[in-house]
Amino acid sequence: MSGAAVEIGNNRCSDSDGTTVRVRVIAPSSMGKPSNLEVFRRFLRDAGITARVDDSIYRAGADPFYANTDQFRAADLVDALTDSCTVVWCARGGKGASRMIPYLEALPADRKQRIRDARKTLVGYSDATALHVYLQTVYGWQTVHGTMLEMIADGTVDRRSVDALVALVTGRSDRVRYELRLVDAGGPRDERLSLRSKVVGGNLTLVENSLGTSCCFRGDGKIVFLEDVRVQPYALERSLDHMKLAGVFDGATAVVFGSFSVEEQPAGNCNGVPSPDDHLMALVFRRFAATVLFPVFRVDGIGHSFVNNPLPLNTEATVVGPTRL
Repeated sequence: MSGAAVEIGNNRCSDSDGTTVRVRVIAPSSMGKPSNLEVFRRFLRDAGITARVDDSIYRAGADPFYANTDQFRAADLVDALTDSCTVVWCARGGKGASRMIPYLEALPADRKQRIRDARKTLVGYSDATALHVYLQTVYGWQTVHGTMLEMIADGTVDRRSVDALVALVTGRSDRVRYELRLVDAGGPRDERLSLRSKVVGGNLTLVENSLGTSCCFRGDGKIVFLEDVRVQPYALERSLDHMKLAGVFDGATAVVFGSFSVEEQPAGNCNGVPSPDDHLMALVFRRFAATVLFPVFRVDGIGHSFVNNPLPLNTEATVVGPTRL
C-alpha cells in the first residue's frame, strides 16, 4: 500500500481582525425545505456566526426544478457576492447553479469589479461546483468545498465534518490535513515525493460541464480534486477520457479522487463495506493513473458521503510522504 499526506492552508473567511464572520445563505440550485430555514438560523447562531437567511430564497412553485426563478436566484447571488458578508454559504445542491453564469457574465463592469474586490468565501459542493469554478477562474476567489446547510439541518452529514467546516469558516482552524492513498499505476515511482500547488476542482460532472465555456476548467500547475455520485464506472472512465482529450489535465501537478459511488450513501453508512462496483471504480482509477505523467491519489470522506470533510479550494496545498511503504 502506498500513501502520502496533504496539508492545505485555509483561506480568509473573516475580517482582518480575524473575529467578524458574516454569513449570507443563498439557494442558487434546487429547492430545499422551507421549514429548515429556521434550523439554519439556529445552527449558525449557536456556532456564534452572524447570518442572514432570507425566507425568500425558497419559493415553492416558482420553478419546477429550482429554489426560485432564475432571475431571483441570480439577483440574490449577485447581491450576496457584493454585500457586506464575508461568507456565502449555499443552502443545498441539486441542479441549477450553472444557469447563474450567463447573469454573472452580463453584469456591468463596475459590478464585476466589486465581485473581484470582495474576494469572499463561497461554501458548498456538488452543484455549487459551477460557482466554485467560475469565481476561481474569472475572479481568483478562494472557496471551500464543504457540506451545505440542508444536509446539516437533516442530519445527513457527520457532525465531525460539520465541526471541521465551522472551524474553517470562523477562523478557529487555519488548515486541514488528510491522508492520501497513491493509485498504483503499475510503473516505477520515486520513493518519496513533495508537491506544492493550489487545489482546484470539485464535482466531476460540473467540472466537465465547464469545458467550452468562458470559465473552462484547467488543471495546469494545479492539484485537481474530483468527486461524484450516481456515476457508473464506465461513465466515469468516459468522462476522464473526455477531460484528458480536452486538455484538462495538461500540466497538472496531481489528481486526487474523493468519494465516488454509483448510489448515494444513506446517512450514517460508515461501515466500510465495499459495494460490488468498488473494484470497477478502482480499475478506472488505475487505468487513468497509467496514462498520465503525474501522481494520482484517492482520499476518503470528501464528497457525496456521510463523512464530507471540508476542502479549501484555490489555496496552497503541500503533499508529502512516501510513494511506497
